[in-house]
Formats: sequence, C-alpha cells, structure tokens
Amino acid sequence: MFKRIYEDMVAGRLSPERFDKLSTQYEEEQKQVRQVIGELQSLIDDGEQEAHDLRQFLKSVRKYTDPEELTAEMLNELVDKIIVHAPDKSSGHRRQKIEIYYKAAGIIDIADNLCEAGDGRGQWRKERKTA
Repeated sequence: MFKRIYEDMVAGRLSPERFDKLSTQYEEEQKQVRQVIGELQSLIDDGEQEAHDLRQFLKSVRKYTDPEELTAEMLNELVDKIIVHAPDKSSGHRRQKIEIYYKAAGIIDIADNLCEAGDGRGQWRKERKTA
C-alpha cells in the first residue's frame, strides 16, 4: 500500500500533504502490528514453556504411580514448595492449613473430602474437610 500511495504521489494523483498523512498512518499501523505480533509471540512462548513444564511434571509423576512411602527424591522432583500455616484453634479443634505447590502444576486441592491428620502423639484420624 505504501508503494502504491508513493506512486500515486509521484504521478500527481495524490498531494504531498495527503501522502504524508497516509504514510504516517501506515507507519503507525505497522508499529502497532509489530507490537501485537511481539505480544502474541510472547504468549505463544509462555504457553509452550508451560506445556513443556507440564510434560516434564507428568513424566516425573508417572515414575511414582504407586509409592509405598514418600522419599526425599520424590519431593525434590515433584514438589516446588510446601507452606504450613499457623494452627487455628478458634473452633475448639486444632486445624492447620498446609499448601503443597507442585512443580509445573501449582497448587492442587487433592484432599477435598477426607484428610488424615496427626495429632502430634502418633495417633491418626480421618476427618471431613471444612471450608
């Protein structure tokens, strides 16, 4: 298009002022298109990285389909971080929130119905999770 309006200006079909205005608009459009292309490429790159990370995570998880015990190797390979919150005793029962952030998957709420909790004396009980 830019070539065409230049040819029109040279042939006298377009005034130099109009050419300047149109060329400025086309250059601005090209600048915006390059910016959008950059943003879209960044989104594509982020998506590809997330897909790669997820594939790596799934590959790691498949190695541990039926573990008998939790090992340090498993934690290092699968878990990014674990956050243990302060205990809450406001309901008369001691409740403590623990968040596990898995590599490439973030936090996953697995224990939606039943949780096993230790009471510090080696005794374990099942309890319903409450909101």
